Amino acid sequence: MNKQNIIRITLFVSVLVFSPAIADTLRIATNIQTNLNINITEEIASTLYKRGLEQKVANERVEELIKGDAELFVMMLNNLLYGCDDIAREEIVKYLSKAALHKQIVTLNSYDQLIDIYSKIKKSTPDEEVREKLSAIAKRNTLMFG
Repeated sequence: MNKQNIIRITLFVSVLVFSPAIADTLRIATNIQTNLNINITEEIASTLYKRGLEQKVANERVEELIKGDAELFVMMLNNLLYGCDDIAREEIVKYLSKAALHKQIVTLNSYDQLIDIYSKIKKSTPDEEVREKLSAIAKRNTLMFG
């Protein structure tokens, strides 16, 4: 056997051996992300419940807010949270709870809406760097939405 064949066989065996481990790791990461998705919608409903709404009404308001597609909404929200590190998770949950309470429409793929969200949370206008981040987030969210 020449060197190339030995390397190919070794590489092939390595892929076969490590593929289940990689698949398990990816499955665990997916489960964690799904749990985070469920938790953020539950957090919004819980905040509404603490504000005095009945649990059923709170859940209905959250459904109206996310427009029935929780996974897409949470992915867009994660883009906002990870793309703009100025906004904390607690701040966005508080904002979304208030929006759900007042039955406001929240579109996370709109640059104008993201500017409005940032301005209301931070009580100031975003600087140039933050506006660029929000623009990129809006574009990514539009691609996900479309």
